[in-house]
Amino acid sequence: MTPAIARGSKTKASSSKPVADLAVHVSTTSADVPFERISIEAAVPSNDEDAAAFDEVFVIPGNPGVPGFYERFAKGIWTQMEGRARVSVIGYVGHTASDLGVNGWFSLDEQVQHVTAEIVNGRGSDTRSTSLPRKVAVVGHSIGAEIAMRAMARHPNAIRKVVGLMPFVLTNERSRLQRFLASLVRIKALVLIVAGLVGVLKKVFPFFLRKCATKGMDPDAKRLTESWLRAGSVVNMALMGRTEFEGLRDPRRDRDRANLETYADRVHLMYCEDDHWAPTWQAEAFKARYGAADVTVETASRESIKIEHAFVLSDAAADFVALRTAGMLGCRVK
Repeated sequence: MTPAIARGSKTKASSSKPVADLAVHVSTTSADVPFERISIEAAVPSNDEDAAAFDEVFVIPGNPGVPGFYERFAKGIWTQMEGRARVSVIGYVGHTASDLGVNGWFSLDEQVQHVTAEIVNGRGSDTRSTSLPRKVAVVGHSIGAEIAMRAMARHPNAIRKVVGLMPFVLTNERSRLQRFLASLVRIKALVLIVAGLVGVLKKVFPFFLRKCATKGMDPDAKRLTESWLRAGSVVNMALMGRTEFEGLRDPRRDRDRANLETYADRVHLMYCEDDHWAPTWQAEAFKARYGAADVTVETASRESIKIEHAFVLSDAAADFVALRTAGMLGCRVK
């Protein structure tokens, strides 16, 4: 692991409010593949008498799985929890803001194995270890919600709660765009051509690429996108996406299809409007079928903040969803 880049300091004992001790790490898997993670350390001792309290909250990104996009969101959760829990954002292998020299691409199953191992013990790939912290919650966005539920299925006694934000856990056959994307990523040669074109544009016409790819994003999201957007990143995102479409095809027949039914009483799902990745009709279907699960659809807030699937690209939306997430984790939100 490389030295952490600190971005805050712990609160002093005399301070009334904790201050986030945030650091960005580049770690490696047991196979020495680098990945990024963000850690915000607990600043206040947890209340052992509070059964709803968590020692650690893990945030699992959506594809492309870059932790930097979730920094503000994770810090918002930590703040709402008053610094009583460690909050960690686990990045995917092969999906990094900076070029770490990773070759090849990684499937959904490989990312599940990696993320689960990191939740368990922060190293290695033995997903059967029982060395988890005492009380753990996992927050997953988009495909991260699917990964979170698979991790809970492997460690049901350790992971107490899963919050799925705009969860991509089933393909949406009603969406023409999704059907088109699923067809596109099945052709590896075409993916490589598109990725190569992105690489050329970044070198020859960087301003044009930035303008097209970062439209409507807030400054930090723009900066991260400009850093992340390169040929290898596009290949990893697209080919991992191919395995997502294959694994989540409707109706699902894979071995993980019963996770939601089995652990419904520990799952909270939050949807937004006009989202083809996590459509509201699926939310209604899940609500009817899995009565024990907490399923909500978020509309525009009173502050007129538009909540979209890629909510982390907007500072205001990230703050709002962090507030809602903290509430689903049992916090008294401010």
